[in-house]
Amino acid sequence: MPQFGRSLRPLWHLEPDGVFLNHGSFGACPKAVLAAQARWRETMERQPDVFFRQTTSALNPDNALRQAARRLGQFVGASGDHIAFVSNLTEAVSSVLRALPLQAGDEILLLDCVYDAVRRAVEEKCRTTGARAVIVSLPAPPCPHKSIAHVTDAVTPRTRLAILDHIASAPALLFPVKAMTAALQAKGVRVLVDGAHALGHINLAIDDIGADWYTANAHKWLYAPKGSAILHARDPKAIDLRPLAVSHYAAEPFPLCFDYVGTRDVSPFLTIPDALAFIDTLGGAGALIHYMHGLSRAGASVLAQRGIEPIAPDTMFAAMHAFHLPQRRPVAPEDALEIMDRFWDRHRIQLAASAWNNRLVLRLSAQAYVGLEDYHHVAETLDRHGWPGR
Repeated sequence: MPQFGRSLRPLWHLEPDGVFLNHGSFGACPKAVLAAQARWRETMERQPDVFFRQTTSALNPDNALRQAARRLGQFVGASGDHIAFVSNLTEAVSSVLRALPLQAGDEILLLDCVYDAVRRAVEEKCRTTGARAVIVSLPAPPCPHKSIAHVTDAVTPRTRLAILDHIASAPALLFPVKAMTAALQAKGVRVLVDGAHALGHINLAIDDIGADWYTANAHKWLYAPKGSAILHARDPKAIDLRPLAVSHYAAEPFPLCFDYVGTRDVSPFLTIPDALAFIDTLGGAGALIHYMHGLSRAGASVLAQRGIEPIAPDTMFAAMHAFHLPQRRPVAPEDALEIMDRFWDRHRIQLAASAWNNRLVLRLSAQAYVGLEDYHHVAETLDRHGWPGR
């Protein structure tokens, strides 16, 4: 088993002089997985007719996409026959929203940390149906048990759907979605979980969570190529889930109707088993997750020594931590963009920052190729720029 840390950097195409602490935004695909994707693309180009009419045909319930879904299902504790491949989580959310029957006055619950693309998709659904979005404000400071109460207290007789973040994007908060789902379903509310950051980031058992729908990106923490995500349906027949593009096999049942939506490059989906095999070369998911979570907590301690405190208790974080960066004037969205651009342009440090809840928030991602020295470098650089309290 290789040693985790910066010694693993040659397994990726990352800039050799950079410090990469923002895996959470776009992921980073290992060279070995990209090579596997190239092999699938070559297979496609050697005999396109065979590839699309047989190898990945939606009329074949044992096609290569279904085999990849079943392999992934074993990893995430769910039936592969309940998993559809989509290009990204935004597409999955929009597919559920389009299929969900709503009327004027119906309500969709969202956490106040909802990802902006998800919020916009909900707003569009509300615009066309007369439904309305209800934003649930999280307790301050965030607390897992209080979060459950805040969400369930917002339910009314008109609540039809709740969209929960498993690991929220900007604040990196890890929510108790299993308990939240159970509490909402007990009140008759359907639940869609936004698990954008969950695959490969935490020990995930989708069936155990029990959400009506669960969607997650594979291109982030699972190391798959860009353009790979999943949509899981607990009951594929609960609503008439269809891909956003109407194509030849739109009448096939879920998830087969998602396997072919026109001529497209499906190699990101087919490469997911290779991404899982790459994780095995690192010692398996258990070892990888243990390293990332431990490194994230150790990194948080490094920043805390300089007065940069996490925004929530340690129990609400996994391999990403978010920190308040106090400053003397009110925060603006441009402040976050400036710190990201400045740290990369001047210091070759890639990190995430956002203006969340009127606070400047820094988010750092641990990864297999990151070492504790990277956190020390960030802390020292922040100190030179006058944070916290500049």
